Amino acid sequence: MSNSKQQKLNAIWYKGKAIPWRYKLLSKLFSFVGKTRKKLYSMGLLKSHKIKCPVVIVGNISVGGVGKTPFVIWLVNQLKSQGLKVGVVSRGYGGKREHEPLLVFPQTSPKASGDEALLIAKHTDAPVFVGKNRVKAAQKLMLDYRVDIIIADDGLQHYALKRDLEFVLIDAKYGLGNKQLLPAGPLREEPSRLETVDMVVYKGQKQGESYFTYSPLMVYELGKIRNQRSLESFRNQHINALAGIAHPDSFFNMLSAQGLAVVKNPLNDHEELTEKHFDFANDDPVFITEKDAVKCEGLKLKNVWVVVLKLNMEARTKDEILKHVNGVLK
Repeated sequence: MSNSKQQKLNAIWYKGKAIPWRYKLLSKLFSFVGKTRKKLYSMGLLKSHKIKCPVVIVGNISVGGVGKTPFVIWLVNQLKSQGLKVGVVSRGYGGKREHEPLLVFPQTSPKASGDEALLIAKHTDAPVFVGKNRVKAAQKLMLDYRVDIIIADDGLQHYALKRDLEFVLIDAKYGLGNKQLLPAGPLREEPSRLETVDMVVYKGQKQGESYFTYSPLMVYELGKIRNQRSLESFRNQHINALAGIAHPDSFFNMLSAQGLAVVKNPLNDHEELTEKHFDFANDDPVFITEKDAVKCEGLKLKNVWVVVLKLNMEARTKDEILKHVNGVLK
């Protein structure tokens, strides 16, 4: 999807612009298909498959970035610190594979795995399987690794995979938008779906709710991870900030809040990067996200810096999350 089309949709979904009549009709069709599909699963006409270990879904009911991948990385590492064997399954969005499911290694090409699954593999050292069929991915994972628990990155609407626990993430800034189903709004399911999940967690501080926040930790030079610098050391110069994520402004605003003079360069979510993307008419440093960094391997780039973010889980939220997970492990 082009940036201009996404901006038009955002104006409708989040800024109160009138919904075109054709979107309303398509939204009704989307609702009918979704409800029919769920009913077929509840009646047993479509089969849900149980895996021989607990399955935890980390998903959302809206499109766009809500921090699922960083949350999955945090959760996997938390459970590994308890001595558990943890595996991850993901759709591997953006990846093109000849064979599925695919086991993702830190050295796997993002063109095959997708950027998010590769990021999880790099940051957790856990077995990560990707595939459009999450059931087959989970079965292969369990067969090859005999893990104690499987975390499914996304897949809330993938009802073919039975789950023991559902965490739903919501962006505190954008919320549920106009609360309409696609394409009239950003929702994949009705807001009432939130009443059936085990826990709702917000990305961004939200009073009275469970939440986590991000803070920039440091930056390192692309391809030279030992060359690390603080963000403060870049304050006296302009920064070309480039981001191929769902809400790139969240990245740009975070950098600006650190006192950096940011020149914004938003890209499409999951956009494949080439050297042309970094061809600026100046020699200013370029800041990118970790998600985009995994797509830059093999590119000949100079003065490109990767921003490393720290996930700050609110204490009460952490306790509640781990209580839920430990409950299904008994």
